[in-house]
Amino acid sequence: MTKSSHPSQKFRRQDWKNQVLRALRPWHRRLGLCSALFIMLLVVTGVAINHSQDFKLDTAQVRQGWLLDYYGISAPKSLSVFSVSPQVLAATDTQLWLNDKRILESQRPLIGAVQLGTSLVAIDSQQAYLFSLSGELYETQGLSTGLPQGIEAMAYDESGVWLKTAQGLFLSDEDLVEWQPASTVQSARSDIAWLTPIAKTELAKEQWQAIELNARSGHLTWERVMQDLHSGRLFGSLTVWLWDLFALALLMVVGTGCWIWWRQTPSRK
Repeated sequence: MTKSSHPSQKFRRQDWKNQVLRALRPWHRRLGLCSALFIMLLVVTGVAINHSQDFKLDTAQVRQGWLLDYYGISAPKSLSVFSVSPQVLAATDTQLWLNDKRILESQRPLIGAVQLGTSLVAIDSQQAYLFSLSGELYETQGLSTGLPQGIEAMAYDESGVWLKTAQGLFLSDEDLVEWQPASTVQSARSDIAWLTPIAKTELAKEQWQAIELNARSGHLTWERVMQDLHSGRLFGSLTVWLWDLFALALLMVVGTGCWIWWRQTPSRK
């Protein structure tokens, strides 16, 4: 014969369970609200990342100055504007810009860029780059193609494109394919007007700032921002721990929710 528990013990045990349930419910709601906001953020950023190509986030550059400042992206160390009409042609460090479009990322600082007929020509110390007027790169010249090395300056006139190098002057043919030493060219002369950037004072302040902003925004896309926000790294290493706390809160919501449901099931009362 089994001995039944005293009724008062059952009541005390049931009262304790009810007290636990009453204490858990408000915390369950609070944690649920916080977790809901966290989940909404993860959902929005997650969908944006998964469809970054559809939304063009992988190519959309961040142009908000405050956000670029937050990422520590500063203005370029060097900025040279070679043309403002009919199109803006500018170089920032190793990047070449056609209006607000980056058309080249060189390994070395750019020396000059100019429009010649239906082509754009840019030069660094070891290579020449030929573009269409829309900014499409169609040819790169270097040592293997016969381009002189150690280029220091460039110029152009009716004779062609001139290059000043440590070995002397060179002149291109009309197709920019062959380069001949100036000593073998009858038109060689000493009054060549070497290409120099437009002075900053000759440009409107808005033009200069727009070129600087283009150069800065070229280092950050909205896809990167969404990824950092999704992972919690946007606000620094401490935010990663905060994201972990949100994840634990979500786990607690699941746990307390399951426990409350289990205790309120009629068969458990």
